Amino acid sequence: MSHSEMRFITVRGTSAQQAPDHALREALSLVAADLAKQGAAPADMLRLRIHAPEPQAFHLSRREIDLAWREVFGGLRRPIFFGQGAFAVEADAAIAPPRDAAPIWRGMTMGELARAYAPRLQVPDMQSVFAEWNADGAVARQNAGALDLYYGRGRDEMLDFYPAARADAPLWVFLHGGYWQACTKDQHGQFAEGMRAQGFAVAVLDYPLCPETPLAEIVLSLRHALQFLVGQSAALGFDPARLHLAGHSAGAHLAAMAAADPHGPDIASVLLLSGVFDLDPLFHLPMGRMIGLSDRDEARALSPLFCPQPKTRVGLVLGALETDEFKRQSAEMAVAWGAQTPLHLDKCHHFNLLEELRRPSALLDLALLTATT
Repeated sequence: MSHSEMRFITVRGTSAQQAPDHALREALSLVAADLAKQGAAPADMLRLRIHAPEPQAFHLSRREIDLAWREVFGGLRRPIFFGQGAFAVEADAAIAPPRDAAPIWRGMTMGELARAYAPRLQVPDMQSVFAEWNADGAVARQNAGALDLYYGRGRDEMLDFYPAARADAPLWVFLHGGYWQACTKDQHGQFAEGMRAQGFAVAVLDYPLCPETPLAEIVLSLRHALQFLVGQSAALGFDPARLHLAGHSAGAHLAAMAAADPHGPDIASVLLLSGVFDLDPLFHLPMGRMIGLSDRDEARALSPLFCPQPKTRVGLVLGALETDEFKRQSAEMAVAWGAQTPLHLDKCHHFNLLEELRRPSALLDLALLTATT
């Protein structure tokens, strides 16, 4: 494609927020929204410029800034240039003219496939969701006195441990989503409140993120986390023979991979919420490169759908408002692993279904049934 065929634009976002991470998050969200209005995607960005009174406060090597970036753009990275001045973020983008769209996977074009795996499109303001998760997660961690523990040497190889009242309690391990590129344990402690109230000890895990860490290595990191927990069960006060996993979205994929791992600890049950269990469609999207899928064989090897069925109780859940592709993924997983038909939660989309874990609900009932049968 010639240079003259491209359409070049510059979009700008600002914020009145005082904290650098909050300001960056808001400004990047405005940039992303403006790109969409002009027919561009984040991947069309060429470079960004961040102007700030103290530019060093916005360096992506700072953890809170990196996490704010990931909430908007995941693991996508483009060259960033800093300048001093009033706070603003500007992005230059190049938009290619429309081309005849050819099917790339099961009759879907690139755009159709991307939308099928873009659950954020179900939410008008994703940043408000993250803001609520951040606030509620902080309160949950403080009120419950969560223990912040390292299970490995990496900065993201950490977990929050919530002790139970009795020393022989079962352990419920929760894995967050974020397409293996975003989110943290700090945002998710509130979603363990329902299981904690039923007497479970709880661990909420972080794990290394893509693209810096390929998905295959994240799976190994999770194995190490579970081995750490089992090895420390006496000190932490839970029964290692009653180890239960739950995961949301990308976390559901990781939970399923752990359940199928012949070299990891035995898993008594696994609760899979709105997961991706066949990675082949993602291989055809830019996300495939972002998470480190080198070829379709690797995508299949990292797909729980094609792993041997483990001797583990399985529960599958998703929102009734999910895309057809997410519904297909869970339905095929149920057949492959001999599980019950996935539970569809009325009026729930990909994100708000987690709220059902905090109160008496069909989801909490299934979580308890899966972990105690």
